[in-house]
Amino acid sequence: MKSAGYVVLFAIAGCSQGVCRSIGSAPGTAPNPGAAAEEPVTAALVNSGEQEVLDEEIAPLRKGGRHLIAEPPDDAEEVTYAAWIAAAGLAAQNRQPPPAAPPGFALRAVRGRDLWVLSEDGTRRRGAAAVVLRVGAAVPLIVEAPHTFFDRGTLPIALAIFEAQRARALIVNTSHRYGGRPNPRNTSVDDEGAEGGRPNLGTAVGGGRNPGHTADDESTEGAGGEDGGDEAVDGKTVQDGAQDTGGSARGDNRASRERLIASLAFADVAHAERSFFLSVHRALIQSFPGTPTVQLHGFQDRSAPNAAVIASAVGHGAALERLLAPLRAIVNDGKVLAYPTEIDRLGGATNVQARWSRQMGAPFYHVEMSRTLRDKLIADMDFRRRFAAAFSELTVGTSRMRDPD
Repeated sequence: MKSAGYVVLFAIAGCSQGVCRSIGSAPGTAPNPGAAAEEPVTAALVNSGEQEVLDEEIAPLRKGGRHLIAEPPDDAEEVTYAAWIAAAGLAAQNRQPPPAAPPGFALRAVRGRDLWVLSEDGTRRRGAAAVVLRVGAAVPLIVEAPHTFFDRGTLPIALAIFEAQRARALIVNTSHRYGGRPNPRNTSVDDEGAEGGRPNLGTAVGGGRNPGHTADDESTEGAGGEDGGDEAVDGKTVQDGAQDTGGSARGDNRASRERLIASLAFADVAHAERSFFLSVHRALIQSFPGTPTVQLHGFQDRSAPNAAVIASAVGHGAALERLLAPLRAIVNDGKVLAYPTEIDRLGGATNVQARWSRQMGAPFYHVEMSRTLRDKLIADMDFRRRFAAAFSELTVGTSRMRDPD
């Protein structure tokens, strides 16, 4: 049964009682009646510093997130939250004053940048997403990173794509996909790296800077690939249809697996039927019909040894070749594969954002990257920029936004 949360309200309210934090005279907070319309934006300036700035803005919102137990919105809260996101998206596009935030949330302008950050205000942390909106001219593209604690390197890669494509919106998770529970894997070295192995996002994003993140954020997350690979059941890694090391029956494994999945129903925002992350996705597509989404994931090399990238596409207007050809020119070892024609796994077949994009008539691109490729993208800034530039063809045929008069 559909909840009232599926209804998005679009009334734009003004700021009140200081809810819109740090707005003042920051760029992007008010229209400029005398400004001439700009040409459509298609690419970022080299070394603009946007990735570093956003990394610092997002870091406090993610701090401690791998221990945080995520909570979904209730019906009434989902309606209010989605209406705020939708209103903020339209206000950003038109350079209008931002709408007032609902209780527990805040909107702040990034000083010196045409960017707004929408997030929880710190009074009660529930693992709601961090949302970045580009104010004024932007390319109609949504970039999503739903597993940044679990899929090492997806945050700096998402920041690079958001900047390179001058995308309208970026959505980043702020809690771990296992909802604050212990790692349900028995591996000592996982997809995030061993203890203390968190990538230096200062180096990954800023080319040598360290914005002061702590190892608490991304040091000991779980192993495994998205939508495939070995399943973790009660701390033991077992193959589907096999017995575990204790000789338990397949039925017992299945029951344990179902209990684990049920307990994590709201933690994995790429598969949860209700989450703040999903509310943002739906609200933005309703505000900007037909806008493509790119969602980034990672897998262990052993899950698909012959692949560096596994890409899939669904939804009206989706054209996977627009992504495959440019990526193959960058990742030129023949390991960019299409799901399901070239590989039958890691295709995001159960992804809830993909399903909603398809239902709402918008393209959705699911991009899985191997650990080896992500490590290279983290270490090599020039390679990361070229990789991010390869997503430009996804918005061909969509309406490029201009600054309003």
